[in-house]
Amino acid sequence: MDTARKDYARANPASAAAFAKAKASGIAGGTNRASIFYSPFPLTFVDAKAATAITADGQHISDFLGNYTAGLFGFSPQPVINAVTRAMAHGHALGGAPNTLEATVASALIERFEAMEMVRFSNTGTEANTYAMNTARAVTGRSKILMYTGAYHGAWIHGGDLALDIPYEKILVPYGDANHICQVIEENASDLAAFIMEPVMVNPWVYLKKIAPAPYLKQIRKACTEAGCALIFDEVMTSRLAPGGAQELVGVAPDLTTFGKYFGGGMPFGGFGGKRDWMERHDPTHAQTINSGGTFAQNALSLAAVDAVLSDLWSPEQCREHNSNADKFRDQINALMRSLNVPCQAYGSGSLMTLIWQRRPVICDTACIDENQVLDVSKHKAVSDAAQLFWFYMLKEHNILAGSPKLNYLTLPVALETVDYQNFLAGIKGFAVTYATELQQLSDVTR
Repeated sequence: MDTARKDYARANPASAAAFAKAKASGIAGGTNRASIFYSPFPLTFVDAKAATAITADGQHISDFLGNYTAGLFGFSPQPVINAVTRAMAHGHALGGAPNTLEATVASALIERFEAMEMVRFSNTGTEANTYAMNTARAVTGRSKILMYTGAYHGAWIHGGDLALDIPYEKILVPYGDANHICQVIEENASDLAAFIMEPVMVNPWVYLKKIAPAPYLKQIRKACTEAGCALIFDEVMTSRLAPGGAQELVGVAPDLTTFGKYFGGGMPFGGFGGKRDWMERHDPTHAQTINSGGTFAQNALSLAAVDAVLSDLWSPEQCREHNSNADKFRDQINALMRSLNVPCQAYGSGSLMTLIWQRRPVICDTACIDENQVLDVSKHKAVSDAAQLFWFYMLKEHNILAGSPKLNYLTLPVALETVDYQNFLAGIKGFAVTYATELQQLSDVTR
């Protein structure tokens, strides 16, 4: 790792200089997004097209990170460029009054998500999740929020005890034991406003975006209904897995759904919606209106971008095809890892996947994935170090952004081409040869 970091620093002096300038300019920590920082400094992008970014040092890299899902359609989707350009010609700062795109986008989203009758827009997924929790608190008159330990629902919404976090009383439960979770819901029913969750398997140390078993989610759905609290599905990332989101795949309807990121095609966008009983209080004429709003929640540029995405880039057929191809790619990765005897497996669903560097399985076989599911992710330092080493190797030797240096979390952009996938698989082979001794050591400590 020391050698890899030194090689990285030598190869990227312009990115180092850009980061130093950002710190000197007064930006706290040199970045406005702590999640993208890594040592010794983050890469700086100066240009990009499709799924290829160009760094400040002139390296052309294929992007498998996809800006944590926000970049699903690549860096410069032409339909979005065209739509935003048209919107700018008619007053890009339209505000203070409704615009016609609001109804168009709302109708398209409601058509896709069966559990939604009404929606509201925001600028980010973080805002959407905050609005959804506030909606549940207002409708139920209760205060507590339940979430998974280690969960992440936005910049200030964490399943942990962080300084920058929502000022609500949180109840934290580990993923996997539905009986225990339902007991906690029952015990706190009198003051529990909502259970917010991603409908996937959650582990505090990795992004494991594998959809949770349907029986597990259905049991929790029933418990929330009986307790009268809202079940909120955070589908900001997972809604890309099917035209109607992960909830469509498992057949479980939440009370409130949040969405965002990729729907904006690179523009800031978020939203939330649900059945009328939960959403009608957002009506300004309602007797108990909660008077929600936001200066840029209906901005014409973002809504034009969303309209273009839904019309031209992300039809139900395009969604299904991309996720089907991604499933095949994950199978290819796992077959290759097995053939090379590399202690690593790709986990996830559709176009969301994570490489986890350990010998023993993270998830047991399908026979035990029903109501209780233990996710066995090793805490050994070598597991996280291997992910970082792979990231540095792929960047240097194959011009690939293999997730982030902290985690090989891949949110596959549609703009990736066949040659990009082939290059990624070739990179795995090269990594296995280059670090054969280290990978054997990793295998020994993660059996």
